[in-house]
Amino acid sequence: MQQNQSVREALQTLESKGYHLADVPEDQPDESIQSNDWRLDSVQKVQEEGKNSLLIAVSSASRHLKLVFVESTFSITDYSPVTLLRKLFPKKNR
Repeated sequence: MQQNQSVREALQTLESKGYHLADVPEDQPDESIQSNDWRLDSVQKVQEEGKNSLLIAVSSASRHLKLVFVESTFSITDYSPVTLLRKLFPKKNR
């Protein structure tokens, strides 16, 4: 896990590498970004002004997407990646 000085700095670095801030509105279904081939590219912890954030960079070759999710946390153990996994991967029909 990398650590940067500010969220803005970390986002600028990721944007220069082709990533886009994942901004999925609440009214838009998760299916709009789901794929079976998401890859975790990096996780960066940022602490500024007493606030902790995780920047999670993922990419999908089949969707030709590189996304960054910014998750605010109180502590590193406060965040569960299950929420993000549910957004990214389609549910299997049983």
